[in-house]
Amino acid sequence: MLKEKQPLIEELTWQDVRDAVANSCKDLANIIDDISPSKEHTVFKVRYPFGMKISDKTSLYLPTSLNTSILATDYENDNNIKNKITYNLLPLGIIVKNTIEFFFDIHRKVFSLATFGKGLGIGIWEYYGWSTPYSITSGARSLYMLPKISEALSHKQLKKKFDVIQAPPKHLYDHWQVFTQIANSNEVSTKWFCEVIFLSAKWAESIKKDPAWLKLAFYVSQKGWQHSGYERKKASLDIVWEVFVRSLSNNDLKFDPYVVDTLKHILYISVGAIPASGPSIGEDEVGPLKNIQKIYEDPSGYGLEEYIATIMQPEYFSITKTTPVYYSLQLPTLLESLPRTKKVTSVIDNVRELSELLNCFLSNNTDLWSKLIMGDTMLNDILSNLQVDYFHGDMFAYGDIIKSSLKMPELDSRLKYSPTGDKKKIFASNSSFLRGCVRIASKKVAT
Repeated sequence: MLKEKQPLIEELTWQDVRDAVANSCKDLANIIDDISPSKEHTVFKVRYPFGMKISDKTSLYLPTSLNTSILATDYENDNNIKNKITYNLLPLGIIVKNTIEFFFDIHRKVFSLATFGKGLGIGIWEYYGWSTPYSITSGARSLYMLPKISEALSHKQLKKKFDVIQAPPKHLYDHWQVFTQIANSNEVSTKWFCEVIFLSAKWAESIKKDPAWLKLAFYVSQKGWQHSGYERKKASLDIVWEVFVRSLSNNDLKFDPYVVDTLKHILYISVGAIPASGPSIGEDEVGPLKNIQKIYEDPSGYGLEEYIATIMQPEYFSITKTTPVYYSLQLPTLLESLPRTKKVTSVIDNVRELSELLNCFLSNNTDLWSKLIMGDTMLNDILSNLQVDYFHGDMFAYGDIIKSSLKMPELDSRLKYSPTGDKKKIFASNSSFLRGCVRIASKKVAT
């Protein structure tokens, strides 16, 4: 198999990386061109293989040749690197190829905070002295295969051919670990990398102190404002939410606190504050998913016989988009949640209660809705055009409230996508991800 020739870490000058940054973000490249940084203002081009840590609990990690990453402070190959990019908890980093995901991983649950593609996306908060113990990975962390992929003999084939050491994944949480090992196997000739240009300490010093660098300092502050989008949207929604919760109390309406928190989380998704999930259709910016899907459908790989190897990946919702997003009650990612009551409730009960609660919320339209703006859209416009549907396995379909998951591909053709084009394989409608699945779409485009 072909071996990757390019080094994982290089110290370069601005002229060396200028074209890569311009292809990533032309405005940023033009600002830096006007400054014309000296050769002392070096940068570090770092190539992270798929699934590698970029940051964990406010610490920078650097990739090694062993398909892993280590703390930058433990990097022994070149002290020059260590000294020049550990000026903050995370240095300023420009993503020039593919994407990263910010997330929390708590008690085997992944809480996706954001995904970022090309542009200045790393080290913004740390530049201003803030620190949050999130993790960053190259490519997406929130990846889940819809069909069951824990069959022992099929997984054994993967272990033998692709040097997978992970046990058969019994839970959706475990899928990403297997995908990472496949992607970085020596048997895979075309490697996937996320490429980041880290600015050295000399850059940070000039941005803060040199008047000639004022335009770049302003650009960094603009990025800081953009990165605070979640907090700003949350602050606005919290006001709306407080009014709604008080109206429930005044009308003596009581709902399971978990369901109340779930609806609040769905509203965050609806205004684009946090990502939900959408099906991968062969675009590999978040990871080498097309190749992974092929390996799972290939008889010499895992060998899925009946089902399409659909992978769900992080995706933001927009009321102007033509495609929906999905939130699974089997993978709750709400960070703010009260402890669940001891009362045992089924997913079906939760879905029914969620539907009722959403109807209460949408009928509680207040003047606030027409006065709050989310990005460049009135909150009232978002909520009035929101289409929310609920799905479960076919045997649990419940009239107009809970639809059969078999109907999902009829509403979203992306769920029929197969990288091999095999027309005999079908959508995995019995997936655990779909047992209590919320579909969020725009009424303008929903069918």
